[in-house]
This record gives sequence, structure tokens and C-alpha cells, in this order.
Amino acid sequence: MPAYKTLTKSQTFAIEKKALENAKEKFVLDQFSIKDMVPQKSGNQMIWHYYDHIDEDQVHVLVEGVTPSTTDLVRVPVSGTIKRRGTLMPITDELMEMHENSGELHKEMSNEMGYVIGRVLEKDAFNILMNGAGTVLPFTNVDADLKLVRQALRKSNAPKITSIKTGSTKIGTKPVAAGWYGFTSIDDADIFRAAADFMPVEDYGYSQDVIDNEIGVIKSLGLRIVETEYVDNGAAVFIGEGAFASLGLSSKNRIEYIVKGLGEEGANDGLNQRGSS
Repeated sequence: MPAYKTLTKSQTFAIEKKALENAKEKFVLDQFSIKDMVPQKSGNQMIWHYYDHIDEDQVHVLVEGVTPSTTDLVRVPVSGTIKRRGTLMPITDELMEMHENSGELHKEMSNEMGYVIGRVLEKDAFNILMNGAGTVLPFTNVDADLKLVRQALRKSNAPKITSIKTGSTKIGTKPVAAGWYGFTSIDDADIFRAAADFMPVEDYGYSQDVIDNEIGVIKSLGLRIVETEYVDNGAAVFIGEGAFASLGLSSKNRIEYIVKGLGEEGANDGLNQRGSS
């Protein structure tokens, strides 16, 4: 089992231990052979190995005083094409209301995405081992591929943000356009810089918050791009979906604070027991 960088050491150990407990025959992968999913064959293929299982005729009776013969493990190479994968995570005003710090929400989103990405890649490896390679290749034309990404994201866009559903009637929110985070390999960042409407972070970072390793935005897509060592060169670009701006609440009229003391309800409060604010 590969130790993905998106998992902690304790999580990795627990997953590997559980997997090995339930592994059978050739489905035990050599954890050193994938080597952090480094692609080979021009970035379109990954190559790893598994050890063939030991047959019953390779198990010997042990006799005292006799050195048993050794059995060599058969190391079998496996290769396959990496499929392009993406994950869409909606971020709405309702979610933003439940998080006091919107920055933490973004961090949680990216952490969760990283975990899912690792698991999907792992599943891909087993599928290739069982059924053969996939056929979808990484980016070939940045403008054409981004157009397809834009269409897919807009079709599954988060609901439009209108107003907060609450009992307080004169509170509203300002509309926020949908936006996305894209995670790309450091080696592949230049394919986004080549987009016609790319704006580098240096042009806007002074006026708004940016996240670690953010390199810029593609304006027409609403895509904020982050380069990371956790996404391999030539592999898929993983995109989180949703409106990522912080919503400011604004009152349409001044909020009045009214206090009624004990006994102010008159006949309705004959014992002077009711007050309110």
C-alpha cells in the first residue's frame, strides 16, 4: 500500500495494517514499488509491481539438522494509464454560516479532497491490476480542456445564494459568484499560466486573502489555482467547487433593542412576573 503524503503517519499505518490483514495472494502490493505514484512513460502511465503468491509445492517440511531450500518470490510488473479524476465539493452560504472562520473551511475542504484523491488513485491501481488500463490521458490542450472543465462545473454548480433562511426578516446577504480551487503539480503550473485570461496572484494578492502556494486565477472560470507537490506531474487536476467568498451580513433597517420590565404588560401580567428583551 502506498503511503500517500495526504495521510498522517498514524493513518497510513492503520490503513496498511488493515489492508495486509485482509490481503490475499497477488493483491498484496509492494509498498516501495509505486514510490508516491510517480508517473512514467511520458507522464501517462504508472508502473508498479506485486509479488506472486507462494504455491503449496513451495512449502517444505522442516527437518532438524537439514537446511531448508529457499523459495524466491516472483516479482511481477504491472502498468496502466492513469485516468483523469476530479472531485466536486459544493460550498454554499449555509455551510459558511456554520463555520466561524471561513479560512478553516477552505483548509478542511482541501484536506478532505487530498484524502479522497489518494483513495481514488489507490482504487485506480487495483482496477488496473484487475481489468487493464484506462484510456483517458492528462491535459493535452489547456484552453480546450479548461472549456470542458468549465461546462462540467457550471452544470453541477452550487445553488444560487439569495438570503439567509432565518426568523429574522430584515437580514440579507449579497450575491457571490461561484468559484473553484484547482490543485496542480508544481511542474504543470505553466499550462495554466498559458491560458488567455490567466491573472497571476501578484496582481490581486495585496487586496484579498490567498492560500498557500496560490499562483493565480483564471477569470472566466472563477478558478483559483494552487500548486502542490502532492499532485504528480502529468496526473489529473483536482478541482473543488463552490462559492468561496466570505458573506457579509447587512441589516436593511436599524435593529431596535426593546426591553420590557416586570409589570409592563398591565393586566396580562397581574403578578409582575413577565419581562422580555
